[in-house]
Amino acid sequence: MTQKIGTLADRINNRLVRYFPGPAVQVEAASPIVSFTFDDVPESSWTNGARILEEEGARGTFYISGNFVDGYDNERKMVPAQGCADLVAKGHELACHTYSHRKLSSFSRSELAADLERNDKALAAFDGMSGPRNFSVPFGMASPLMQPLLRKRFKTARSIMPGINKGRTDLHNLAAVELRPDQTYLDAADRWLAEVLQTGGWLIFFTHDVSSTPSFYGCPETKLRDLVRSAVSGGAKVMTVEAAASTLGL
Repeated sequence: MTQKIGTLADRINNRLVRYFPGPAVQVEAASPIVSFTFDDVPESSWTNGARILEEEGARGTFYISGNFVDGYDNERKMVPAQGCADLVAKGHELACHTYSHRKLSSFSRSELAADLERNDKALAAFDGMSGPRNFSVPFGMASPLMQPLLRKRFKTARSIMPGINKGRTDLHNLAAVELRPDQTYLDAADRWLAEVLQTGGWLIFFTHDVSSTPSFYGCPETKLRDLVRSAVSGGAKVMTVEAAASTLGL
């Protein structure tokens, strides 16, 4: 299924979700919290990304689309079932990214509900979880019409809007900072990390693959290691989205 991403309608939808948020909560984090998250979950986010976090005693959140498990996305090998089981065994979080990895606006409400249910069952086969999960929006393309369903079904939903989550926050449109090989993105990541270490709050990073030669949407392995080490040495609590939400009492 071909999907045009970043259309005018997509941009309008993202603005509507941002400027007309749902019920807000107060995020109070005087001590910095940093979460490292991975979308789609290419195989290297498991073999390299998870390993880098584990080396620093940290764990990450992996937003998985069940349709990708044991498969390929544009010739890129995705996480195998063995990888999902290994992530769970080592204490990482499996979170939802829809089953079919389609834009939310391409679903009817009933179609999306069925797709999310299918993904819950796919992930539960690995972690046995039956309660609400955390979610990230495929392609970062939100849908105001689907926000009520996301708020009802998930603890949190993560966007691609950069920022630090603190003060009044819409838990179903959490800000997150993207990691890409482009130097502009990598410099911005350093600035966001420095800010959260200085002022507190909850900073969420996201990327896709992790390697020495990452894709356009991936993160260089050395940069991820530097960010994780800097967060830990700077006094941040590096934890999964689920653990961060629990720590913050959300």
